Amino acid sequence: MLRRYVWIVLHVCLALIAGLVLSVMPVAAAAPLQGDQQVYVVQAGDTLLAIAARFGVTVEALMAANGLDDANYIVVGQELVIPAPVEEGDTPPPAAAQPDTQVYVVKPGDTLGQIATHFGVTVEELMQLNGLTNPDYLAVGQELLIPTESLPETFPTPFEAITVTPLPVAQGQTLVIRVKLTQPASLSGEFDGRAVPFASEQNGGWALVGIHAMQKIGAYSLRVIARPQAGGEVTATIPVRVRGGPFATEDIPLSPERQQLLDPELVRAEEARVKQVWSQLSPRPLWEGPFRLPLQEERVTSFFGTRRSYNGGPVSGFHTGTDLGAEEGTPIFAPAAGRVKLAEQLTVRGGTTLIDHGLGVFSGYFHQAQINVEPGQMVQAGDLIGYVGNTGLSSGAHLHWELRVAGIAVDPMQWVGVLIP
Repeated sequence: MLRRYVWIVLHVCLALIAGLVLSVMPVAAAAPLQGDQQVYVVQAGDTLLAIAARFGVTVEALMAANGLDDANYIVVGQELVIPAPVEEGDTPPPAAAQPDTQVYVVKPGDTLGQIATHFGVTVEELMQLNGLTNPDYLAVGQELLIPTESLPETFPTPFEAITVTPLPVAQGQTLVIRVKLTQPASLSGEFDGRAVPFASEQNGGWALVGIHAMQKIGAYSLRVIARPQAGGEVTATIPVRVRGGPFATEDIPLSPERQQLLDPELVRAEEARVKQVWSQLSPRPLWEGPFRLPLQEERVTSFFGTRRSYNGGPVSGFHTGTDLGAEEGTPIFAPAAGRVKLAEQLTVRGGTTLIDHGLGVFSGYFHQAQINVEPGQMVQAGDLIGYVGNTGLSSGAHLHWELRVAGIAVDPMQWVGVLIP
């Protein structure tokens, strides 16, 4: 009985103490502090995220203003300094400058994942660099530091200069490397475990790297190797950051007869046939100047890199070329000089022509109704090579135009009207 009495008295005392503390605690309201800052007293049920949203500031700004280490720990009665909110359209205070970074201002609808994909970084990199604790909360107008890769200012002899464009490079793009040398040397390279062949020119050379449409986003190293005539080997390492491409997802409707062309055995056999062709490496480029469109009218019906499913099934791959819409029988023209390596009817690709443009660059033209060239034939930009059709795995008359760099499918539209290399 005595123990029960002591327990009751203890609880009453604690309740009286809590009531006394609450009676002298300030009311939950924002009070002026200095300048545009305010003070808020934490109430039962508050979270730092809810307080930040209420006052239009970021969790990170609250933590910085109050010296907080843990965004998940606040206590009732705690006074928080509320920094001035950043209104949409205002210019936020500049982020602290750091080497090899750029500043990005958050826009409406942005997510940290989207920003990371766009710049070729990971969400974890962004959070660590910007001191973020919650990847799901961003404020419009908030400034984020984005890591960048800069080329070295100096290179070992015999390298005089190395340029790499574009940087960062998007999935599915073609990377162009130019090297200037101080003395004669043979050049080679390596990217992500793949050999990079160089074309020689006076005082240097150039090379192309196809970035796969499913290449993992992030930082890579490009190795450029020079072998001077006097002997030895010198390596220059260039940082390359791969960012995400702007790829949508689409479903392709197919008739039962054409859906049979998705049979894995058919696909594998035909893939081996064309791979045997575009894995060849001619020693020098055959084209000059920018590529042209293979059709007189540009009407894109499906973009390169689009993730694809068929008849409502799961996404099973990506679009390895650009589909240009046109009526059946529309003339197809060579976009650049090259040598025809394959011209025949294939099961999945239909009427197919493959042109070798040299140095590992191939273009492909699928679903043709008629082929007007033969293997071994040289063509020039603007030469007639065939006519648009609806053959093979196709849901309507169109031209599937494909471009390969050392076997990697890249966006052919990047090459149109642009001088590469």
